[in-house]
Amino acid sequence: MLPFKVEFRYTLKVNICMLSRYYTLKQYLQNRFGEKLHRVTLEGGFTCPNRDGTKAVGGCTFCTDDGSSSGARNPAHTISAQLADGIEKQGKRFGINQFIAYLQSFTNTYADVDYLRTIYNQAVSDERVKVLAIGSRPDCVPDKVIDLFEEYTARGLELWVDIGVQSSHNKTLDLINRAHTYEDFTDAVKRIKARKNPLLRVCTHVILGLPEETPEMMLKTAESLAEQDIDDLKIHQLCIFKGTAMEIDYLNGDLSVIERDEYIKILADFIARIPEKVVIQRVMGEGKVGELIAPEWADHGMKQKFLHEFHKYLDENDIRQGGLMAPLP
Repeated sequence: MLPFKVEFRYTLKVNICMLSRYYTLKQYLQNRFGEKLHRVTLEGGFTCPNRDGTKAVGGCTFCTDDGSSSGARNPAHTISAQLADGIEKQGKRFGINQFIAYLQSFTNTYADVDYLRTIYNQAVSDERVKVLAIGSRPDCVPDKVIDLFEEYTARGLELWVDIGVQSSHNKTLDLINRAHTYEDFTDAVKRIKARKNPLLRVCTHVILGLPEETPEMMLKTAESLAEQDIDDLKIHQLCIFKGTAMEIDYLNGDLSVIERDEYIKILADFIARIPEKVVIQRVMGEGKVGELIAPEWADHGMKQKFLHEFHKYLDENDIRQGGLMAPLP
């Protein structure tokens, strides 16, 4: 039980306010906090169990050496210094006073709880931070870490557990060297949601277009996720980055990527299978300048063009989030 009353400015009955064909992060933040919050991405200096030899080596075959870092902060600086720098820059640029502190790269729950606490405390050391988002893996969210999460929600902070699962197919997870199973994901979600804490949210990451996956397999992942009690979803297309294991396969002609029009169609069908209550935080991934090899349509600065085409496709085909699910009673 939380020691205070949590008041939300929205209800599911508004049917995602009918402001969009899918429930966007912008809508959620506006309803929840009264304005759009911006992320301050922080580098925590972690690694992953499929990198350090605990479960595997080399990391995910799609991941860069810096853990797909945004590159926005200097990892040599303390978390507090990174946060102060990010808030100053974001505040001036967007004129906002509320922020999301986001520990993104690698597995930010993969350490002793006492050490995690020192990192998280720095990440929320400014009172303007309203959300702490923590990137992790399904097999790195033990109960003692969930207990730690609740120390922060007890302060009134919203905490997003960003869990990368990428696919519901264990064959795919093995192929890309994830070194965990889809069952690890469902177990993590079940244990997090068992806390019945409205400030503790599960944000799931998936990648469409992974090696050897058919469109039917991708949509099966959507149907599997629809059965889980998740709150948020980030959807990415497969990107090939310099320095990754996938780069070699791509350059050798053993791996292909989804073209934009095909991805738009699959993405639309995917979202139509996701419950309306789930916030769709992201629908595509962009590459950093000079880092992306393929697809060309996802290069840095191409996001708005993609979103225009995607929203146009949804309108022309009358597709809505949850549209291919049975209506709620």
